[in-house]
Amino acid sequence: MMSWAIEPYRDEDATAIAALWNEEFGDHLPLSPELLLQRWRPAPSEPAAGWVARQGERVLGALLVRLPALAWFPQGVGFVTLFVVARSARRQGIGRTLLAQATAHAKAHGYHALVFGGGPGHLVPGIPTTAPLATWRFLRGAGAFPREVFHDLLVDLTLPTLATNWPEGVTLEPAPRDEMLSFLAREFPGEWEIDVAEAYEAGATILGLRRNHELIGFAATHHPGQWPPPPSLFWAQALPGVAAGLGPLGIAAAHRKQGLGLAMVRGALEQLRQTGARWVVIDWTELATFYGRAGAHVWRTYQMAALPLA
Repeated sequence: MMSWAIEPYRDEDATAIAALWNEEFGDHLPLSPELLLQRWRPAPSEPAAGWVARQGERVLGALLVRLPALAWFPQGVGFVTLFVVARSARRQGIGRTLLAQATAHAKAHGYHALVFGGGPGHLVPGIPTTAPLATWRFLRGAGAFPREVFHDLLVDLTLPTLATNWPEGVTLEPAPRDEMLSFLAREFPGEWEIDVAEAYEAGATILGLRRNHELIGFAATHHPGQWPPPPSLFWAQALPGVAAGLGPLGIAAAHRKQGLGLAMVRGALEQLRQTGARWVVIDWTELATFYGRAGAHVWRTYQMAALPLA
């Protein structure tokens, strides 16, 4: 049995933690220390926490947990952003001890459940299906249960796409920031407001769908190399070619079920083609069939898990 100790996470650990992640997921989900540090930015008022299992200077495992109190997240639910143990250090109790540390911390702050995947600053929307089978055995043994399945989708822009037939009076063009954020506050209040505001700051193009000049929908389009990257571009370096990103996107409630959503997706893909990208990634969705009508196929799959805290 190797000797190790649990210590608080430090930003200096990011390189070692990214290496542990890449040992397991690097072929499909290559994580850089820079991306990890960019995503792990909890507000000082949030009781987020992280721990590492350390043997001397070597990091053997890590767990990062977010405990948000924002209105658009379920009350009393925390989110595990990252949980990984070195292959050579498994079956030593490291994972069990890290999880016990996280659950005790969450319960002490009044949280009643932990969700694996998603949440503020998420890396993945759930447990990758490429995770070893022992991952689910461990989580089920700890009392967690499987939840929703999500996909990252991929569009190959070298393939022909169907032309977009716009209804009379409908256009898709870049939208001014202030007008777009007002629209989102009215139609999609919550997390998407923040996501889109950050996308503007990162240099993304936010397309506005208009009917007779009225803003009725939006699509965030992300250019290759955008920094900080949106979730759709977290794993772009795993692709053989230049990638762009699409999302979030949505149509105002009064204008849904009229074919405008699909037309907007196709129009956004055509605009991303002009960036020189070969691929477009659409992240974290359950709507594979819908996006398939625009040429998207499943690229990565994840399943959330939830752990009630007794």
